[in-house]
Amino acid sequence: MRTIIATILLTASLVSGAQELRLKAVRVVKPEVSGPYLLAGVLPGSRYLLVSGEGYKGLSLLDLRRSRITKISSGSGAGYEPAVTPDGKKIIFRTDSFPDNRKYSSLLSYDIETAGTETILAHERGVHPAAISGNRIMVKSDRVRRTELTGSAVTKSSGDGVFVIIEDLVPVIYSGGERKVLKPNGDGYYIWASLSPDATRLLYNFQGLSTYICDLNGHVIHDAGRINAPKWLNDNIIIGMDDRDDGNRVTSSEIVYYSLRDRKRRYLTGTDTRAEMYPWPFAEGRKIAFSTDNGEIYVAKLKIR
Repeated sequence: MRTIIATILLTASLVSGAQELRLKAVRVVKPEVSGPYLLAGVLPGSRYLLVSGEGYKGLSLLDLRRSRITKISSGSGAGYEPAVTPDGKKIIFRTDSFPDNRKYSSLLSYDIETAGTETILAHERGVHPAAISGNRIMVKSDRVRRTELTGSAVTKSSGDGVFVIIEDLVPVIYSGGERKVLKPNGDGYYIWASLSPDATRLLYNFQGLSTYICDLNGHVIHDAGRINAPKWLNDNIIIGMDDRDDGNRVTSSEIVYYSLRDRKRRYLTGTDTRAEMYPWPFAEGRKIAFSTDNGEIYVAKLKIR
């Protein structure tokens, strides 16, 4: 009898804990400078988006209230995986150059309040996008690997000092001076890796086929199915896109999400008039921004139930 009661209570708790998303409102953002944009990020606790141009050239702030564009950089590759400190005050980004057909990159820090830019790494080979954990950032190139304070007044969390970087298409966890290479699905290539907000799980896509979640020892605990460009909405929901193409252009794309609590993948959008791509959650988890295949930017409010 005790076993039966326990099973009933466990089932009830799983059902009551299930989370479903719905769109409450969707609006298009019309920047003061017209043109196609790629969405590159959301600044925590602010009204700003990060946007880039075709091929990730340049990086700018888009003010959602005034539709104003503020240029951060016009450099090549500046819009590819910029990192933002948790307080939303600093943006770490790369710029690329190709002398003698060899790629060199610089890593720079842009201060929102002063509009000043500082160089962290200059003209290095093999520069990775910056990894941020609490009030620390990890910078890495073929020659350099170090962590440093961002200078931001950020409340410390249990995840401080845990970083994930993709090296040779494999996720690597750095924590407490230790380096751990993870291959949860065996040999192959891994992309779109990120730590959960509580820094206890790793989200990644394997071989471009399916998205998974594993613990920090590499044990797979969730197969979320086809979710490209996945991101954590919160500790219990991931969000991304199901995009299709014909080899030349995008033919369709919808925003999808996966609930860890009920282990289900669902569609958040279902439209024939636009291809929703690359969703970015806002810090509070109640809104997302996304772009379309023709360079439009949208912001949507979410209902979580």
